[in-house]
Amino acid sequence: MARTHRMKTHTKIVLGALVAAMAIGTTAVAVQAGSRGHHGKSFDRAEHLFERYDTNQDGKITKDEITAARKASITKYDADKNGQLSLDEFQGLFNEIMRHRMVRMFQKLDRDGDAKVSEAEIARRVDRMMAHLDRNDDGEIERGELKRKHKGHDRDHDRDERGRHGDRK
Repeated sequence: MARTHRMKTHTKIVLGALVAAMAIGTTAVAVQAGSRGHHGKSFDRAEHLFERYDTNQDGKITKDEITAARKASITKYDADKNGQLSLDEFQGLFNEIMRHRMVRMFQKLDRDGDAKVSEAEIARRVDRMMAHLDRNDDGEIERGELKRKHKGHDRDHDRDERGRHGDRK
């Protein structure tokens, strides 16, 4: 006899809150991670954070502003108005949050700045990926080349004396 498992209301509420917190937290984590990288990326992410949450435009983000934005986002995408987002409803919120990353990737691919991404521009990116992942330069990526060792001989074999990756031929 098959048993049907139903989630308890409390579990649904907790899961809904976690999903919403993750969606909001993704932007904050991206900003924090970006601060370790190039200044341009960090600045872009910080600007995005302030555009999204500094609703009174005072140059500060408060917990109340984040809470209001989170609630507004959930309300906006909660089609059945049950206070929770199903996977289908969450897709809209996710797409909204990730749109700036998509635009940034598009701009990186669009090398000639014509507001279109050509097959050649995508191929350039794929060629760079192949050069990076094909560790033995045989024109093929094998599973073993994708594994990274935690200690010892990982990617250090193709770094120069300053710690940067060398150009591959």
